[in-house]
Amino acid sequence: MLRSAMAASLLFVLFAANPVLAEDVAEYVSADAFFGNTIAIFDLLMASSATAAQNLTSLMVSAPDFMTEVSNFFDRLSQTGFSAGSMILLAVFWLGLGAMAEQAYRLVLRKIRSDPDPEHPVIFGQRLGWFGGNLIGLCIFALVGGWPLLMATQTELVSQTVVVTYLSAILAVRGFAITLRMLISPFRPEMRIAHLNNEDARQLYFHALFIASFAVVSFVTASLFHSGGMAQAAVLLFVLMTRSLVACLVVLAFFANQKGVARLIQTRPDGTYRTGGWPSFARIWHLLATIYVGMSWFVACVLLLLGRTEANELAVLSFLALMGLLAISLLLDDWASRVDMRNRDPDQPNLPSFAQFFARLGRAAAMIATIILLIRIWSAPWGGANITSRVSQGVVPALTQMVITFFMAYVLWQLVLIGSERVMSRATPADGAGNTARQTRITTLLPLVRNFMLVAIAIIAVMIGLSAIGVDVLPLFAGAGVIGLAIGLGSQTLVKDVVSGIFFLLDDAFRVGDYVDAGVAMGTIERAGIRSLQIRHHLGALHTVPFGEIKTIANHSRDWVIFKMDFRLPFETDTNALRKKFKALGQKLLLDETFGGLFVEPLKSSGVVMMDDSAMVVRASFKSRPGEQFQLRRVVYEAVRNMFREEGIDVAVREVRVRSTSSDALSGAGAQIASEAALKQSKDTKDMP
Repeated sequence: MLRSAMAASLLFVLFAANPVLAEDVAEYVSADAFFGNTIAIFDLLMASSATAAQNLTSLMVSAPDFMTEVSNFFDRLSQTGFSAGSMILLAVFWLGLGAMAEQAYRLVLRKIRSDPDPEHPVIFGQRLGWFGGNLIGLCIFALVGGWPLLMATQTELVSQTVVVTYLSAILAVRGFAITLRMLISPFRPEMRIAHLNNEDARQLYFHALFIASFAVVSFVTASLFHSGGMAQAAVLLFVLMTRSLVACLVVLAFFANQKGVARLIQTRPDGTYRTGGWPSFARIWHLLATIYVGMSWFVACVLLLLGRTEANELAVLSFLALMGLLAISLLLDDWASRVDMRNRDPDQPNLPSFAQFFARLGRAAAMIATIILLIRIWSAPWGGANITSRVSQGVVPALTQMVITFFMAYVLWQLVLIGSERVMSRATPADGAGNTARQTRITTLLPLVRNFMLVAIAIIAVMIGLSAIGVDVLPLFAGAGVIGLAIGLGSQTLVKDVVSGIFFLLDDAFRVGDYVDAGVAMGTIERAGIRSLQIRHHLGALHTVPFGEIKTIANHSRDWVIFKMDFRLPFETDTNALRKKFKALGQKLLLDETFGGLFVEPLKSSGVVMMDDSAMVVRASFKSRPGEQFQLRRVVYEAVRNMFREEGIDVAVREVRVRSTSSDALSGAGAQIASEAALKQSKDTKDMP
């Protein structure tokens, strides 16, 4: 509690200082400047898109000549003395020799390497050693196969260029495969970091390796076409076609691996399921990824049509940034889960911890850093002095202020949520334990305070964000005041309900879980809202009662209750002796191990409270904790019945006396009247509560 209070105080200070920062930014960024620069940036993007569309139209005109350009490219290569057949044979020989040398190294390594113990998890050092061993094998392949191949073609410039181009592609793909095998380990489950089954891991591995191989080969082939003098339009058409095909393959891979990646996202390495928003994200991750790939493909194609050849590299960098964001988020969630497992309270296993807060904070910071990185990646190719100055002077300061504001609001939001959940969890009694006054008051008031704080955080953050982009928020406050006054005058009943509820809560008239009689409804309070009270009747009906409709409220769950019981006894019963027997019985029940602790005062007799023509009514009563009187009622009735039987005390039977003459007719009529009266009296007795 102390840590959360200190953190909340610090953040409130930051929020108090944030408007000053907003005012400083507002001196340099007005609303006209911000929105004017933003509109200018969008105009530039639209103009660039229009130019790209025109270039695409011109490119499609020359599309039928693409195969001719490719044929001319190979003709020029043959004129330089380059022979594709001999080059393929030479590459197969030397690269095959390098592969055999690498395989021999792996056989030796397999003999000297000890297999991991299945009973102990694989540590980071073992994975690092495996990764290093595979890199050494790749280096052996490059030295034994690649280096001699380069030496064999050093006298022919064209051949050496081709070898360098595709050998670099082979080494890049193999390095990617080694990294991917370390992460998902499709053939060695004990080394697998990601939580995937064997089938999902192998399918994901082969799909990713195929797409990466195709993309790398397409990229180096385009580079080779460009360096070989192929027409720029033909090279651009080849790049656009391969870029579009790679995007389609990636989308197909998303849907083919949707279930496997969903299990990876929503399941931790220890087999437990992630909570929060992870299950929802796991269900729609492939849709979000498809949207991103579509946007990335469109922007990259536009940049390529504008002559920005670095568009493909930017797409790869942005994809890696998003993958890094996902990996960091999953690792932070796993870290918080491990910390919770070590520090978990066995009595409250679902108690939220501050490790979860720091994990959420880290995810938010990583998300902001990724967004900033993506903006920098994709804004650079659209450059120019004009657009750069507009972004740096007119947009970036305001957006920076907004990001800082919303980040601080998110931090405070998470502190309020986790802190309130911890207090609520600690205030909730364990199974079998009763509610204390403090617990019930916290359960009643804390949700209202939490909702008020969350609304206040949202309003403050929005106001500071608007002021950061140059919007004058003072008229908004004035307008809100006028609107609030109009709403207050037009909905007086609503205001009455809210104000009445505030004073009811301040007076501590009731708490969640209390059994109350509000006049219009009676039952147990399940929820206390801003303007109404939800009362559950003991027969199941849920009543929603506005606070303004409550005139008086009777709370049957405070301090103690008195339960009274009446017994009809004959006139000849000794009441003094009976009072002593009731007192002795009360002391006996008070010492009972099961029910004795439920009494506040023991059972005692109040003496004769009423007499009728056939018996006297003796009353007994006891005082108990609220809600326990119904359980004690059964116990006390059973104990009194046993006491009456042991002492020979009979319960008085209701009688109806009828006088009649000696006439048989009158005697029969009197008997019938007496029978009907007795039946009616018996029925009335049964209907009594």
